[in-house]
Amino acid sequence: MIIQFIERIGESIVTTLSNALSIYKFIALILFHLFLPSTYHPAMVRVMVRQIYFTVIQILPFFLFIGLTFGSIGIGAMIRFANDYGIKEQIIPILVQFTFYEFAPLFSTILVALRSGAAINSEIAVMKASNEINTLEKFKINPISYLYVPRVIGGVVSTLTLSFLLMVLMLFGGYVFVYLFMGINLEIYLHTLSIHIKLSHILMLFFKSAILGFLIVVIAIYSGLGATNALFTVPIAVLRGMVRVFIAIISIEGVSLLIR
Repeated sequence: MIIQFIERIGESIVTTLSNALSIYKFIALILFHLFLPSTYHPAMVRVMVRQIYFTVIQILPFFLFIGLTFGSIGIGAMIRFANDYGIKEQIIPILVQFTFYEFAPLFSTILVALRSGAAINSEIAVMKASNEINTLEKFKINPISYLYVPRVIGGVVSTLTLSFLLMVLMLFGGYVFVYLFMGINLEIYLHTLSIHIKLSHILMLFFKSAILGFLIVVIAIYSGLGATNALFTVPIAVLRGMVRVFIAIISIEGVSLLIR
């Protein structure tokens, strides 16, 4: 009985390591094709533009509304915290770090994962189950450059764009709350922001958003490819993919906190 228990643990470890190695190989393959000039043909560009339009433009009003709503709640909580603990003079530095390091990239990534990540996962799984990907390969069409890379680039561009828009929205909302509750005028607010916003904040925002956007799309595609010709495997692949996506988001968030 003990031997069987040890065997199951060993099998679980081997399976986990094998899956991780497979994902890393797929990530390396995508990165390799990202830098191939032959990848960027007209058909690929059309797919990429449609992906960006679907992820950013179509949801922009909803994104701005949700971002402003949750951002206002976060800013209000920070001001309340600052008032309670007598650190009003630190509210703007806290707002800057919260916006650039946490809220803007994380909220944008979650929205992209729920919308584009789930859609890409389902799309690839259905194409795999219906043999469409095999058909593309028979016609000498590389699915990596035609299907995968444009969606990855679209996911990265979309996450970066939404993170930047949310950052601007948060800083604007921060001024409204700071003015209403603390009486700081616009000139002082902008001057304080110019002092506390550093190049490292901007680089962290874009780097974190790019990494998260890249990984959620790559993991969604990889998980979709796990489907077989049986249609019942499609929802299984989608569920497995979304679990992996959110594990990746939590892991990167934890790593970024440890680095800082």
